[in-house]
Amino acid sequence: MADKLLRELAEGEKFVGHAILRRLDVRQKKDGSPYLSLEFADASGRIGGKVWDHVEDFRKALEVGKVVKLQGAIATYQEQKEIHIERLRPVRPDEPVDRSRLIPTSERPVEEMQRHLKRLIEAINNDALRNFLRRFFEDAYIQTRYFEAPAGKQWHHAYLGGLAEHSLNMAEVLLKIAEFYPSANRDLLVAGALLHDIGKIEELSWEMGIDYSDRGRLIGHIVIGQDILAAHRKMDMEVPEDLWQHLLHLVLSHQGTKEMGSPVEPMTLEAILLYCADEMDSKANAFNRIISCSRKEGQTWTEWVNLMGRYLYAGEKKVMNDE
Repeated sequence: MADKLLRELAEGEKFVGHAILRRLDVRQKKDGSPYLSLEFADASGRIGGKVWDHVEDFRKALEVGKVVKLQGAIATYQEQKEIHIERLRPVRPDEPVDRSRLIPTSERPVEEMQRHLKRLIEAINNDALRNFLRRFFEDAYIQTRYFEAPAGKQWHHAYLGGLAEHSLNMAEVLLKIAEFYPSANRDLLVAGALLHDIGKIEELSWEMGIDYSDRGRLIGHIVIGQDILAAHRKMDMEVPEDLWQHLLHLVLSHQGTKEMGSPVEPMTLEAILLYCADEMDSKANAFNRIISCSRKEGQTWTEWVNLMGRYLYAGEKKVMNDE
């Protein structure tokens, strides 16, 4: 098995290891015959590869989102790394697979993020809201999944612990922003940051790779989050109704527009600030990840970023000093 992860391998290096199949497209060669364009992922990122022969057999055997065993070598095509595939098969049910090599993990230790969450909650001035958040995050199911869950499948904070990291970042950003908008309710901003993506603890699954659960695809994290909060509200009625409605508004409007999935659009100062902080932290995290990967590989520009419709500038290539 290769010691290096896929994106760490240099051109010409051979490897045998596990990866998650992220994409499978049937395409045509110049002579009209089919081939498979594939994309694989592990904890280092994503990389493509092609299958030229026995296309129908591979198409039937392989399933997107599942773990495969892969043997090959790293090649370069049109200035991008890809895998020259030598052997490929689905992983066997009894085959040991190291999940830590397939899914990236937040650089922030869970224990440190747990302490950070507690500090934010204890700093909330409103007794009822502070007590609700204490009890909510003391729920064993909530706490376990909150600190394990990624915040996304691929785009931002797409790693174990990403949900907590993203939510804590947003809370700190909003506390800074509130210094410029003193009329904003700081307690609501912190609570909204911590709870806005709570539905992702059930929208996403992360057993062997990050993907959407059936419920996540059918309902989405905003409605799931509303359901989770409503269930806890039934058991914990201390928060006054008007404050509760404002908190729900933050959760329901945090994606900004109906076209982006929010059932309502931001209608309060706290809601528009939360939306902006969410946009900033999610995009900055994604940009940072993509740019960092390109810098490690000595690239001035990143690969084409489909979600942004552009290349990103990674910086000048470093010149090695021979002395």
